[in-house]
Order: sequence, then structure tokens, then C-alpha cells
Amino acid sequence: MGNSLNAGIINGECGGAEITHINTAKTEVSLVFTPAHNNTLPLNSTPLPITVIIALPRPKVAKRLIAVCAECGVKELHFINSFRVEKSFWQSPQLSAENIHQQLLLGLEQSKDTALPKVSLHAKFKPFVEDQLAAIRGNKDCFLAHPYDTDLTLNSLNDRSDIDSPGRVVIVGPEGGFIPYEVDLLQENGCQTLSIGPRIYRVETVVPMLLALLGSR
Repeated sequence: MGNSLNAGIINGECGGAEITHINTAKTEVSLVFTPAHNNTLPLNSTPLPITVIIALPRPKVAKRLIAVCAECGVKELHFINSFRVEKSFWQSPQLSAENIHQQLLLGLEQSKDTALPKVSLHAKFKPFVEDQLAAIRGNKDCFLAHPYDTDLTLNSLNDRSDIDSPGRVVIVGPEGGFIPYEVDLLQENGCQTLSIGPRIYRVETVVPMLLALLGSR
């Protein structure tokens, strides 16, 4: 007893916690909120101004990406359908509210953040793009990660003058990519294709890459 640790309340303050009682049934702690605990804990982490939309990958990959996005400061994450998304993925227990919540907590714990991200599931591609994407995008730039024949590259993005935009939306397709119809529909609804180079990356690789590259611009 008497040991201290970093702690926080979901969507609330961060601070220090002191263990006040331990028995065989439970451990009790007393929370003492201060600007920092042992000079390592910020009041709260700054959110990353990027909304992430991902074609639903394999359940184990989706599980990891939920934690990664929370860890990186993403506060809005959408999983969508695509022609190349297997129907069975949508039935996975990894997408239960309880399991999603657990992965979000793991990401927040790692980054010492308490603001819980919102995760949404959209099992139909066309209705999502035509009926919901505009509201999600608002007046933010919307980029569709794409390896070839793109509207933008990282270099051309650096040359843009509208760097004070309120945030960005980034869309990542499934393994194998979106089919041409899906790319066209996304472009018709305000998305610009963006290449980060000639290599073809796995979804679990490209998402943190995009967050790092776009979050620093």
C-alpha cells in the first residue's frame, strides 16, 4: 500500500493514484489529480486532427488498428465495407462494443490520454459514401490513400497553401485496394487520391504511416 501510479478518468482528468487498500478480493485506490504525477503525466494529450476511415480489414488487424489509432490521438474512426472486404469480417466478436472499448483503453493508456475516441461501423459502402461522408468530411480535406494515378503526392501536398484547414479525413482501402468503381465514387464525393510513394503497403502498416506524415503537415 501507499504506492503511486499514473491514472485518469475516461473523458476526464489525468493525475496520480495512490493504492490505499489491498485484500484478496479487491484493490482500492484513491485518486489525487494534479497537473503531473512524477513529472511524466500531461493534463491530457492533444487530439490528432485527422478522421480515419478504413475498409474493414481482417479482425485481428482491425483490433490492432483500433488501439493504434487511439494511441496516436485519433478521435473519430470509421470502418466501412468494400467489394474486397469479406462478409464474415462483419460478424467477428472483435467488433463487439466491449472488445472495441478494451482496445481503445489500451491505446489511451499507452499515450496517457483519457478522451475516448468514437468508433463507427458501416456495413454498406455506397450509402456511407453518398449519405454520410459529406457530414463526416465537413470542410476538411479528404484524402484517399492510393498508390498510382493520384491527384496529390506528399510533395505537392507540402506546396498547398491551405495548411490552416480545420483537419483532415484519410481513407484507406482493403488489402488489394478499392475497385475502380469505389475510387470513382469517393472522388465524386469530394475525396482526392494521395500517393505516399510507389510501394504497396499492408493496411496495418500504412495507417500509422499516414497519421505520422499527415499529422506533421
